[in-house]
Parts: sequence; C-alpha cells; structure tokens
Amino acid sequence: MESEHAQGDKRAGIAEWRSAPLLPFAGTIGHAAAVFHINGFAPFIVVVAADFGWSRSITTLGLTVVLLVQALGAVPLGMLVDKFGSRRIGLIGMLSAPLGFAMIATASGGTANWILLWLLMGVMALPVQSTVWTSAISGHFRSSRGLALGVSMCGASLAGALFPWLGAELIVRFGWHRAMAYESLIWIAVAYPFIFLFFRSKRDHQTHEAARAQAVGEPGMTLKQGLRSSVYLRLLFIGALYTLVLPPMTMHFIAIEIGGGMAPVQAAKIAALIGLSSIAGRLGTGFVIDRMNAARVGAFVFLLPALGCAILLVQGVNPASCRLAAVLFGLAMGAELDIFGYLTTRYFGLRNFGSLFGGVLLALSFGAGIGPAIASRIFDTTGDYTAFMWLTIGCVLVCSLCFVAMPRPGLLKEAQI
Repeated sequence: MESEHAQGDKRAGIAEWRSAPLLPFAGTIGHAAAVFHINGFAPFIVVVAADFGWSRSITTLGLTVVLLVQALGAVPLGMLVDKFGSRRIGLIGMLSAPLGFAMIATASGGTANWILLWLLMGVMALPVQSTVWTSAISGHFRSSRGLALGVSMCGASLAGALFPWLGAELIVRFGWHRAMAYESLIWIAVAYPFIFLFFRSKRDHQTHEAARAQAVGEPGMTLKQGLRSSVYLRLLFIGALYTLVLPPMTMHFIAIEIGGGMAPVQAAKIAALIGLSSIAGRLGTGFVIDRMNAARVGAFVFLLPALGCAILLVQGVNPASCRLAAVLFGLAMGAELDIFGYLTTRYFGLRNFGSLFGGVLLALSFGAGIGPAIASRIFDTTGDYTAFMWLTIGCVLVCSLCFVAMPRPGLLKEAQI
C-alpha cells in the first residue's frame, strides 16, 4: 500500500511538471528579481562608502530602509495576490524593481537623499516579493511542491552568483553610477520577456469571482486563525532571528574579504560561490522535503552558518577559508525560503496562502532589514566583523532548536474544513 501511494505521488508529480514545465523556471527569474537590489548592491558598498566618505552604517542604511518597507508591505501584497492572482502583479514588478535600483545611481551624497531613494526602491520592489511567485507555484504543484519551489527559489541563488560579479565588473569599467543603471537595464532586457511569456497561475485564467470562490473552497486557515496559531508565531520568530544574521553575513561577505586583504574582483568571485552553492541547497532541500520531515531538515541546514562562521574565526580570512564559508552560507541560504514556503503551505493550507506567507515574509524582511545595520554598527565600532560572527552562531543555534520542537508538517487541525 505504501509503495502504491508513493507511485501515485510520483505519477502525480510528473503530471504536474508536464502541465506547466516552465512555470517554476519563470519563478526562478522572479525570485532573482526579488533580491536584485540586495545582491546587486553588495559590490557597491565599499565604493559608495569611499566615494561619499560615509561609514558602512550609513552606506547600508538603504538596505535597512528597503527591507523594512517590504516588511510592512508583505501582508497587503499577499492579500492582493490572493485577490487578483500573481501574473499582473509580477509583470509590474519586473519593470519597477530594476528601475528603482537604477534610480539609486542618482544619489547626490546627502543622507536624506540616500534614504529617500531607498524608500522608493522598497516600494518599487514590492511586486516582486516571493509571495507572488510562490503562490502561483504552490497553487499548481502539490505532489512535487517542494522540488518546484526549490527550482523557483534558485533565482535568489543565481542572483547571489550573478549580480555581485556583474556589478563588480561594471564598476571597474564604468564607475558605480553608470554600473547601477546598466545592470538594471540588462536585467529588464533579459528577464521581462520570459516572465511575460511563461508566468501564469491558475487564478490568472479565472474571473475575480471564480478565483475567490476557489480560494474559499481550499482547505486552510484564515489570516485571523493563522495569527493565533502558536506554530505560525514560531515560524515568524525563527524567520526574523535567522534573517537577522545570515543575509547580512552574505551582504557584507565581500567587505569581509576585502578587509582581509583580497582584491575586490577576487572577493566578488569567491562570494559568487554563495549563490552557486545555494542552488544546490535549494534543489537538494526541495527534493528532500518532499520526502522527509521539513522541520527536521530545517534544524540541520540552519546550523551550517554557525560552521561557516567558526571556520572564518578559527582559520582567519583567506581564500581557502572564505571559499568553504561561502559554500556553507550558500547551502543555508538555499534552504531558507524553500523551508518557510513549504511549511506555510503544509501547516496552514492554500486558502489564504498569500496573506499568511506575506506575514512570514514580513518577519524575514524585518530581520534582514535590521541585520545589516547591526553588522555595520559592529564594524564601525570594532573595526571588524568578529562580534557579528559570534552573534550569527548564537542566533542560528536557537533557530535550529526551535525547528526541532516544531510539529511534523501536515495541515493543522484548525486549518481543516
């Protein structure tokens, strides 16, 4: 019986892929757009700080602003996705987000101007948040949902590999102002046509009334039920604590390497391993969580950043230690969104997935918004990132223990109808 059930799931998974083979890959492009302004800014931190005579805290303050804007907009965006579907929102975002990044190149060197530009960047990047892409894929894939989400979320991994390298090369050739504009235009030219042709969710083919009726008929929690669930609140806590440290570590990784004596282009090439290894992390995690307890998988992979930081602390900053740490950070980054997106669908269902996952993204964005400021403040105060590495170790250990205490993934009793 168990074998027949497994075979049935396998056949269902194959059928899902045959009916929409390019949808997860469109999600890959979408998830790359979701972090374009984050990974894309990594090679600019040092040169912008030097150009304007700013501290790292001021330079990365924009990242804090944009991520907090995205945190505040996450739940309203999820509600819009639940109501209107993903396609129209995604198409708007694929134009607005890169244009917002290009606008940052007009910075005058004033702090108020810098904050305003990043505030606009945050608003313009809202329509490319993960909720847009994850909602469409979760609605189509069930038996192979973990793998489909893993393929989709590889976009963030590709962004981590591509954008720092591309930005560093463009900075060397054109200076940082023009590099920002050129990088944005290149991304629009490559990404927008693919999304326009191949990104469609089931709800995009329906009228608003039909889509709403289908959503109401789906098993799952209401937003109010989710907010009252202890499991949901634990997910929010883990997400905020985890992104408080890991994304800032990857954002500042090039700066850490340069501080250790590496040339900027060499540092960017090593940092690209974060993106490349996170592809393996996303695909591997997506494959595994379709077959194993996703919460236990999370408990394991969330320990990897602690090992990466320990290597840097013990071995020092050198090419070998940085390569190994970059791989470990990348594997953990790859697993992050896969696990949160998958657990949200399994615990709380699809009835109000956009809104509930928007809440998860709020927590993730909140942590990622505050984290860079903390990392920059530590650097400005101490002159290095040692204390932040120790903070990272402590936070990810707590996250891992919280995952161990989570129930086995499955629709919670109060979410069943």
